[in-house]
Amino acid sequence: MQGPYSQLRVATAVRGIFGTATLVTFLVAVLVKEDPRWFVVSGTCGLIWWGWDLLLEHVFLPIGDWLMSVFAGAALTSPPAGARPNLEDTIRFLEHHLEHGASPRVEINAAIRLEEIYRTVKKDPERARRVVDLVLQRYPDAPKLKRFRKISDSS
Repeated sequence: MQGPYSQLRVATAVRGIFGTATLVTFLVAVLVKEDPRWFVVSGTCGLIWWGWDLLLEHVFLPIGDWLMSVFAGAALTSPPAGARPNLEDTIRFLEHHLEHGASPRVEINAAIRLEEIYRTVKKDPERARRVVDLVLQRYPDAPKLKRFRKISDSS
């Protein structure tokens, strides 16, 4: 059995015990037709087996996963595929903030991040300069853009 629950030896043992008990008591009930209590015992074992699987799958394991993430953090599990944005998604997201008029704080932060990405990762200083100039035109007195004003004045 593969997956995150492959180490649940107790759960497997309980399933095996109740499954075996259900089958054995059902066979005894078929062989000993005079005593209907064996059918009741077989049905009870089957209900407990079914209930155990239901509770394990829909109650105990989700609560255990949640507790594990609360106390151990999300470091134990890998994020699902596509959950983390790639560089192109990040650039599109930041450019969207600049194009669609977010709050000044958001636009300034987006411009700073885009400038860093264009300058260091994409190796495109011209594009980085355009992003900074755009935000400097919109918010010339923004304190976070102070270092860019010095660069803009010297060029």
